[in-house]
Amino acid sequence: MTVSVLIGIIFLLAGMFILSPSLSSAMRMRTQIGRYPLVKVIIGFISLIILISVSLQDYWYEELWRVVVFVAFVFALLQLISTLFTMKIWDGITDFVRKYPFIIFIIMVVLGLLLIVRSYIGPVAAVEECKSNQDIGVICSVKNPEDLAVTPDNNFLIVSEFGGIEPLEEMTPGKLSLLNIETEEVSPLSISYANNTWGDGLCSRKKNDLIGPHGLDLVERSDGLYQLAVVNHIDYESIEMFELSQNNSGWGLIWRGCVRAPIENYLNDVSLTSDGSLFVSHMYDRDSGASTFLSAALFKYKTGYVLQWNNIEGFSKVQGSEGSMPNGIALDETKNLLYINDNLGDKVRVLDLSKNTLVAEISLNSPDNLILTNGSLWVTTLDHEILDTLKCSKLITCTLPFSVYELNPLNLEIKGRFSFRHNIFGLPTVALPVKDKIWIGSFRSDRIAYLNSILEQ
Repeated sequence: MTVSVLIGIIFLLAGMFILSPSLSSAMRMRTQIGRYPLVKVIIGFISLIILISVSLQDYWYEELWRVVVFVAFVFALLQLISTLFTMKIWDGITDFVRKYPFIIFIIMVVLGLLLIVRSYIGPVAAVEECKSNQDIGVICSVKNPEDLAVTPDNNFLIVSEFGGIEPLEEMTPGKLSLLNIETEEVSPLSISYANNTWGDGLCSRKKNDLIGPHGLDLVERSDGLYQLAVVNHIDYESIEMFELSQNNSGWGLIWRGCVRAPIENYLNDVSLTSDGSLFVSHMYDRDSGASTFLSAALFKYKTGYVLQWNNIEGFSKVQGSEGSMPNGIALDETKNLLYINDNLGDKVRVLDLSKNTLVAEISLNSPDNLILTNGSLWVTTLDHEILDTLKCSKLITCTLPFSVYELNPLNLEIKGRFSFRHNIFGLPTVALPVKDKIWIGSFRSDRIAYLNSILEQ
C-alpha cells in the first residue's frame, strides 16, 4: 500500500468520523488538551518538524499526498498560533465543523478518494524527439515494447510490440521484433510455420496471420532447442509456441504450436519450463469492464490467478496464486519457486510450489513484468496512481515518474533502485539487464530505453 493510498484511507475514515456522535466528544477533548501549554508546544514542534521534512523533499509539490500533509500541518500550526495569541481563527474552524459536518464529510471523502487514485500532480512533458540523455538511452523504431527476452548469444533482444488490452483500450494487432544490441537496429522477426507439436492441437496459425503479443518467455528445453512462448490476444486467447533458431539474418522463429486458453481467461505473462509446460497469469475475467479495473485498483480485491498447463493434464489453477490483477510471473525451476506481480494489489510475491506456501512478499506500487537472472529479480514500478495516466491521453510517450528495482529473489529485499522523473521515458513494464545495460520496455511508448551506465542507487 502506497503512502498516498494510506493517507486517502485515513481521510475516508476521518470523513465518516465527522458524521458520528463522537465528534462533539472529540471537540471537547481538543478543548481540554488545549488548556495545557506543554501539549500546545509539543503539537507545534511536531508540526514544524513535519513541515520542514516535507518541504526538503525534492519535487514535494508534485506529489498530492505531500501537499495534503503540508496543508494539514499548516492548520495544526495555525491552531497553536491562534491559541497562543488568543486569536479566534481555530475556534471559527471548529465551530464550522460542528455546524456543517456534512459539508466537511463530503470534502474529506472526495479528498480521500482522490488521494487513492491520484498521486502525481506535476507536469508531464510531451517528448517527440528521439534523443538519448545522460541517464537514459532510447531507441525509437518500436511501438509499445511490452516485454523483452535476450537471445542465447546475448547480442539481440526479442521484443513484444504490444497492441493493447481491453477494457483499458482498443485491441489492435502487434508484432514480434528483433533488436540488435550493438547496432541498435530493429527488424521484424522472420517466422516460418510447422506442425502443432508443442501445443495442444486446439488452435492453428498460418503465414500472414495477425498476432497480438503480450508477455513472453524464452528457455532452453531439455532437448537442447530454444522455445519462445508468447501470450496472444488476437482471434482468441492463446499462448503461441516458437522455436528460436539461427539463420542467415541472425535469429528467426519457427512456429511449433499453440495452447488455446479457456474462454473465461484473459492472459498477461507466461513462464516456461524446460519440458515445454508453462505457467501463465490470468488478469481478470473477460467480461470485466473499466469499472471493474478501477474498483480493483481502489479496493485491491482479487481479480485473477496463475494457471499451470502441460500437454497431459491441460490447464489447472495454481493454489495460492490469487491476487489483484496478476501480471508478470517468473519461475525458478531449480527451486520450484513462482514469482508473481499483483499489479493492482501493489505486491510482489513468491510461492513455494512444492509446499503451496507463501515464501515472501514486498509492497511495490503497480509492479509489472518480472525478470529473474544472475541471482537478482528485476521489477519495474509506477511512481504514481492509476488515474494519473489520464495526463497521457494525447501523448505517444508518457513520462510519468517510475522506478526499476533489483530484488533479492530469496527474500525480496531491495538490492538497488533506479528512479526517474521529468525524463524521456515512462510507463515501464520490464527491466532486462544484458551485458553493461539495463533495457526497459513500456506498454505505451514509441521507444525502448536503456540505462547508459550504473547510476547511483
